[in-house]
Amino acid sequence: MIRSVIWRDDQRRIRKFSVRGHAGAADHGYDIVCAAVSILVTNAINSSEQLLGVVVATDDEIASGDVVCEVPALDGVENEKLQLLMESMSFGIRQVADAYPDFVKFTEKSR
Repeated sequence: MIRSVIWRDDQRRIRKFSVRGHAGAADHGYDIVCAAVSILVTNAINSSEQLLGVVVATDDEIASGDVVCEVPALDGVENEKLQLLMESMSFGIRQVADAYPDFVKFTEKSR
């Protein structure tokens, strides 16, 4: 099972997220649930770096499949852009978890 946790600060901004485990919905290479979550997370991380210049994860974390990322607090418009990327990822993972509850668990926590 994939376990995704989103931590929010007191202003509801995403400050940290973790995604761990494997869905196990199908054989390796054929698991659309795992692929969906993987691309959502990878896209958020890569978009943060390539579009905003903000590094939230290391290559080692991405390659291992268990990702824990601290989301920095930025100022102004840059923070809004980063939060939009994180919210999009969170929304997507929540949708996958709703569609495949036996394979993905989504949790939000306050920090």
